[in-house]
Parts: sequence; structure tokens; C-alpha cells
Amino acid sequence: MAISRTIFFILTAFLLQLSPAQAEDAELGTIAFPNSGSAAAQPAFLRGVKALHSFQFGEANLLFEEAQSIDPSFALAYWGQAMSENHPLWAQQDVAAATRALNKLAPTFEGRLAKASGEKEKAYLTAIETLYFSSEDKLERDFAYSEYMAGMHERWPDDDEISVLYALSLLGTVRRGDHGFRRQALAASISQEIFARNEHHPGAAHFTIHAFDDPDHAILALPAAQVYAGIAPAAAHALHMPAHIFVQLGMWQRVVDSNTEAYAAAMAGIKKHGFPEGREDFHTLSWLAYAYLMLGENEKAAQKLALAEEAVERNPDSKRVYAGYLGIRGRHMIETGQWEDVDLEAVDTPAGANANWVSVVGMSAAHRGDIDTANASAKRLQALGAQAEAAGKNYDARVIAVLEKEVVALSKLAAGDDDGAVVAAREAAEMEMRDMKAPSGPPVPMKPAVELYADVLLAANRPTEAGLAYQQSLQRIPARTPSVKGLERSTAMAKAH
Repeated sequence: MAISRTIFFILTAFLLQLSPAQAEDAELGTIAFPNSGSAAAQPAFLRGVKALHSFQFGEANLLFEEAQSIDPSFALAYWGQAMSENHPLWAQQDVAAATRALNKLAPTFEGRLAKASGEKEKAYLTAIETLYFSSEDKLERDFAYSEYMAGMHERWPDDDEISVLYALSLLGTVRRGDHGFRRQALAASISQEIFARNEHHPGAAHFTIHAFDDPDHAILALPAAQVYAGIAPAAAHALHMPAHIFVQLGMWQRVVDSNTEAYAAAMAGIKKHGFPEGREDFHTLSWLAYAYLMLGENEKAAQKLALAEEAVERNPDSKRVYAGYLGIRGRHMIETGQWEDVDLEAVDTPAGANANWVSVVGMSAAHRGDIDTANASAKRLQALGAQAEAAGKNYDARVIAVLEKEVVALSKLAAGDDDGAVVAAREAAEMEMRDMKAPSGPPVPMKPAVELYADVLLAANRPTEAGLAYQQSLQRIPARTPSVKGLERSTAMAKAH
């Protein structure tokens, strides 16, 4: 289990001493957030804030609505509901839903400020106004919001809730492909300071993990990862998040344990609240299947793939569920080498427009000797990359370019063009190293390009070069089983030469 047996019994004993309401509240951690709301509205409001800290956005939304129903004049309850419509690390906002939440308090910013009590609560309402309405551009809004939160943090440096929200705002300005670590380092330093004062603060542990979520810094978040699930065991995301650090450290069984519990909690939340499938449930399920593949437990991974298939059957019209299923299925094929004879579907279908899946179709075709389908997949990827670039999705376009080169490399290898395969694979590896950040979970591309380059070198009977490439891949994605095994094979082949 993600929570050790000892911690589990201690937590259980503690909860048994509390009233049902206290026990439920303790399951999301401990915070202090003085405010002007009525005493009756405090339990729902505080639980809502703690749910926010663990990215339980749907639950937080409901809890803030509950606080509003108890105390309709409670300004921060409307702030909280609007905050639940912002998903900072995914650069997602539902501006319309946030506007509806804030307009319930008052239809104008000035009217909302008039209903806030005290300077601090007025500052929170100003902050959320900045988060949603300061610019037409999402990234500009995120930077403006973070700058405003920095001012609040400077004005009230001893307020842990302001501090932890400032830390999160810093992480919310980071985009895929960004260089440097300054914002993450500042967010981590703030979160760790709060964590040192309050080891049960869910946001402090959570945002420490996100700040250090890369192979170079993951070890610094291990203390937070080891306790976060115990801080907020009622939050599926809290049960999952330690796996972000465990996967960077190759702790595969811990990845399994964390996501087994997280998946169960996510499905329980879906059943309880009627939330749609395809978000936290599929996120944890994909990690769980990947961890089993890294452990070589392919039958257990296949069982998770079957769960994904069942979800598609339950949700035939859900694009999110179908995309999640394709990801789990594609990764299963890549890691097991069980290449299926799958067609390249039309570009106007969900599968035909899914670049990751198209790359899997091409890889599968190449491994089975179907050069025509492999080449068609590469051309499709080229077109999808051009579409992404035209739409301003530059990072996506770079990822798709790597996928295209990978399929080309395998196609040439299957056609007997070893030299051409090595050139294409090397180009893919160089693009991955130059243009993409190291993955924070199951790798993207699903077949790491540097690892594929090593595989191609090995197939071309160049084991010494392959060994160096496997080592480079392991620096980027530590302890990944195929690279570990590939390094062993290349070393043995080099010695035999």
C-alpha cells in the first residue's frame, strides 16, 4: 500500500477518536484560514480549500456551493468556487463557469469588493479578478495573477494560505518546453517552509512534489512524497501524486501501490458525485498499467487495459475516455512487443487524428514488415505536425516531429536500410533532447526517442554506440526497464565482438 501499515493503523486510531465530521475533515489535511464567514459555513469552506490544494476540483466546487448555501454573504465561498474552475498546471480555465460563480456574489467587481470583509478578503477577490479577466491571453493572466499573489505574500508573509497559493501561481506560469528552474525552485522553497511548520498541510506537500517533478530534482521531494497520501487520503490525486517522485526514482512497486489506491478513490468519487469518467481515473489507470509493464507483469497490465476498454463501452461518446484508452493500449503494444495488425484510420476520426496512436500504428506496421502502412503513418504525422504548428501549438508540433522520425527510423530498419534507420533515429533523439522536457511520468513519446535510437543501433550491430545511447536515455528517464535491459544486451554484445 502507498501508506505503510504502521501509518495506516496510526491514522485509523486517530480518526476513530474524532467525530464523523472531524474525521472527514482530517482526511484532507490540516490548514488555518481565518475568514469572515459564519461558523456554520466553516467546515464546508475549509474542506473546499483543502480539496483545492489536492486538485480535487469537482469536490471543491460542490463544497464551496455548500458554504454559499449556508452563508450567502460569504464572499470567499464564491472566490473558492471560481478557483475550482482554474487548473493551473494544465493551463486550463473555464472562464464562463468562474464568471457565473463570482456573479452570484455580485455582478460587478466593485460590487463583489463591497461585500468582502477586510483588506485580505478584498485582496483575494482582486487576485481572482486578475486570474480570469486581466488579459485576453491565458499566459499573461497567469503571470499577472502570480505577480499579484507575490504582493499578497509580501504583505502577509506569515499567512500560509497566501504563501502556498503564491507557490502554486509560480508553477502555473510554467509551460512545456520552458527552460530554467527559477520559478520551480522558488515555489519549492515556499512550500517546504510551510511543510516544515505544518507537516499536514496538503498544498505544501503537493506543490513540493510538483516543483521537483523531474529526474534531476525528484530526490528532494521524496520526504513529501512519502507522507502526502497520509495527509489527504480522501483525495484521489493525493494518493496518486507520490508516484510522480517514485517513477523518477524507479520505485515501480511504489508506483503500483500509489495508483492502485488512487484509481479506487477516483472511481469511488465518480460513483459518489456522478462526475464524468476520463480524468483522474484514467490518469491513475495509465500510470498503474505502465508501472506493471516496467515490473514485467504484463498480465496485470493487460487487466488494466481491459478496464480502459470497459470504460469506453460505458462512455461511447467521450473523446477523453477514448483518447485515454488509446494511450494505454498503445503503450501496452510498445512495451510488450505484442504488435497488432491495426489499420491507419481516416484523419477525421478520433484515432486517425491522435498523433500518439498514429505513431503506434506506424511502429506496429514497421515491426510486422508492413512498410506501406508505416510510411503512410509517417506522412500522417507530418500532416498532423503541420496542423499543430499552424494552430500555434508549437510544443505539440515538436513532439509530433519526433514521433514522425521514430516511425521513419523503424520503417527504414524494416526495409533493410540500417544506415538510414540510424540517421532518422539519431535525428529523433536529438530533437527529443533539444526540444522536450524530461517526462514527469510515463514517457512522451511513449517510446523514448533516445531509447529507440539505442535500439536501432543495437539492431544495426553497433553495440558500443548503443550502450552509450542507453546510458543517455537512463539519465533522462531513470531506471526505465527497457533501457536497463538494452544496456545489459549492448554490453554483452560489445564484449563478444
